[in-house]
Amino acid sequence: MKNKKHLLGDILLVLCIIVFLGSGGVLAAKMIGQKKNDGRLEDLSGLVNEELGEMEAAETEAEGSGLSAEEAEAAAIRAVREARVKAYSKVKEENSDLVGWIRIEGTKIDYPVLQTPDNPNFYLKHDFDKKQSSYGAPYVAEECDLSEDCKNIIIYGHHMKNGSMFAGLEDYLSPEFRDAHPVVEFDTLEDYGDYEVMAIFTMSAADQNHPLYEWITGGTQEAFEEYVSYVKEHSVYKMGTDTGIDAAWGDHLLTLITCEYTHKDGRLIVVAKKIEE
Repeated sequence: MKNKKHLLGDILLVLCIIVFLGSGGVLAAKMIGQKKNDGRLEDLSGLVNEELGEMEAAETEAEGSGLSAEEAEAAAIRAVREARVKAYSKVKEENSDLVGWIRIEGTKIDYPVLQTPDNPNFYLKHDFDKKQSSYGAPYVAEECDLSEDCKNIIIYGHHMKNGSMFAGLEDYLSPEFRDAHPVVEFDTLEDYGDYEVMAIFTMSAADQNHPLYEWITGGTQEAFEEYVSYVKEHSVYKMGTDTGIDAAWGDHLLTLITCEYTHKDGRLIVVAKKIEE
């Protein structure tokens, strides 16, 4: 009997060791995947930043042009952004699905943005290199044609537990964070764009019949105005009052969507308005 008990104990010990090692293996695999994904994105960002040597030349030129300090600073910033747009062609050589780049200064959000109109949500579970990945990659909704006058550009991204992808958008629930990070940079392959955050709200995506899904692309004036009205009503901070920003037909919006966990199948949505030069 004792031998049987010892045998059972040994079997249980071996099973525990296997489970422990298996769990450790899964964790290690996740960490390796995370590091690999982060490294790849840093490399892509490096390709873009190689072109930013033009910044110093632009600043020097602006300083000697007789411009005011504010004008010189604006000219230097424009030169940097234009240099970034030129540099995106290098990234597009590595993936022809590239349609732009999103960046929020002071956060981890600094990523290429992709789109596959004929294969919606492809980058929900694929990385920049089109490999299966739980990280996915930020991508533009198939309804948005960036070659046309898209009134509301919609970009999806995962809310990763390690703080990558669009996890940082959650910080916009704090008005203080919004005040410190008011601008989202979204450049297309043709031009750069600055968008000022005007609203953030959460909702459940479980009800696919929700009117928001009809309004969100803003393809018509009526749809656009319905969307803005909904955003005003549900935003954590009040448009036009807390942010000083409102939107009307003719403006261009950027809507960033990620998961959130206070609702069943929840969504966190950040809406920003383009700053027209």
